[in-house]
Amino acid sequence: MKTAVIILGHGSKNSGAGDAVQRIAAEMKVLAGYGLVEHAFLQHTSPFLLDVLESCVKQQAERIVIVPFFMQAGAHVTRDIPGLIEKARERHPNVDIIVTDYAGAHPMMAKIVADLVQLKVGK
Repeated sequence: MKTAVIILGHGSKNSGAGDAVQRIAAEMKVLAGYGLVEHAFLQHTSPFLLDVLESCVKQQAERIVIVPFFMQAGAHVTRDIPGLIEKARERHPNVDIIVTDYAGAHPMMAKIVADLVQLKVGK
């Protein structure tokens, strides 16, 4: 089964704001071994989620895993993303569309924050 991964960021009007999401998607191709890893944004900047999802389907992805790169379970995570995913599932009932938990909920997040602090001030 061909699996696509989409790293989903918020999006911003500020130039360069999506660079981290793009970088993470590029690194995922190497680290995780998925051939089809894309980035998308929810608003303000392209590529947009539904457009990227359509592109993955055109590339014969049978499973699409979406990773919301958000720090908290706000309205985008709890309402907007599920609404878009429901539309995508209706349009592509034969594609398994999976949404992971948002990045901020990951159990390693405290370690990541500690590493950021250590990089600036040491132990």
